[in-house]
Amino acid sequence: MFTDYMLTRPNLERPEMANFPLDQSHLPTEMKQQVYQEHRRGESVDTLARQFRQTRSGIRGIINEVRAARILELPLDYMDNDQFSGLGSEKRAQDLLGSPPENDLVMKKPRLPSSLPAYMASLYEVPLLTREQESHLFRKMNYLKYQASKLREKLDLDQPKPRLMDRIESLYEKSVATKNQIISANLRLVVSIAKRYVGRAEDFFELVSDGNLSLIRAVVKFDVSRGNRFSTYATWAVLQNFARSIPAVLRQRDRFRTSHSEMFCATVDLRTDQYEQESEQFQRESQVKKILCCLDERELQIVAGRFGLTRGQTPLTLKQVGVAMGVSKERIRQIQTRAMGKLRKAAESDGIDFDMPISGTASLPPPQHDPENLFRNRVMVQKERSPQPGLEPSSSHWGTTRGGQ
Repeated sequence: MFTDYMLTRPNLERPEMANFPLDQSHLPTEMKQQVYQEHRRGESVDTLARQFRQTRSGIRGIINEVRAARILELPLDYMDNDQFSGLGSEKRAQDLLGSPPENDLVMKKPRLPSSLPAYMASLYEVPLLTREQESHLFRKMNYLKYQASKLREKLDLDQPKPRLMDRIESLYEKSVATKNQIISANLRLVVSIAKRYVGRAEDFFELVSDGNLSLIRAVVKFDVSRGNRFSTYATWAVLQNFARSIPAVLRQRDRFRTSHSEMFCATVDLRTDQYEQESEQFQRESQVKKILCCLDERELQIVAGRFGLTRGQTPLTLKQVGVAMGVSKERIRQIQTRAMGKLRKAAESDGIDFDMPISGTASLPPPQHDPENLFRNRVMVQKERSPQPGLEPSSSHWGTTRGGQ
């Protein structure tokens, strides 16, 4: 046992000196991808070696293996040009890879309407390309991918060289940046085409998004050596896509359209929102509970009995409340009148419309809904306030108080 510990101890404390490190070839693909992703996020080789029980050289081998596999998947298709193979000198290549020529014409910034959406307004911040600029950027993009593709052919998967992979990735990133520059300068074209079809589809921005995808594909497939402007080719590509996608959407709608569609659109929905009703009822109950706190115990018992505030309790007549409390119904009416005056003042101070008669009647009609609808919905909330807990009388209050005062 001690021997096993001495043999495996370097694996944990000093992975670079591991006696029996984990076999790199038997690591699952998911774990190799995790090593590569954590390394890209900034984890050091030493940390990864301790975490995955590998030597430092093993970690570097995993990183290079995954990196080389990703380079093989890069989209490096390009439009070939006779000039690419003839650019032997460094100076000629730098001319092609340099900045596009300046525009001699001074372009005035267009005046934009204030109601223009932010995305639409941002498109006008990118200047349009001249024919010379457009041609330069397309040749530059394709030449960068041409160089990266030629270098990728030299990549040895068994022993990939980090410097070679650095060069390939750098060229690819530059080609992507150039492609994005072309796309940004032509996004206004997609918007102008989508405006023609806005009456045939419901969502204008969905059309723009679909057209942008067509624009991206057109940038990759455009051959600048034929002498055409890219706007001509891109317009054709976007129109072709709209010609396919819009009829498909219309057919999909017709497939589920019924003879009652127009009737459904013209009919007002009179159904109520159950959640909204419950929220309003909860707020009414909370407001009523709050103003009930201004009553003393006897007044609270009378009001609760008269209006059925206790859960499961139906409203009682003046006589029934008087019998339960051992006083006359006239005395119950007087206390009720006094209590209702207090409630009215409390409601006015809280901004609640207290639509409740002060004078009591000999009997009240039974409620036409659940007794939990306090005061039978005559307390109408005028100002929204946060609900606060109040006092809810319990059934144990009844029959406990005796005496007229």
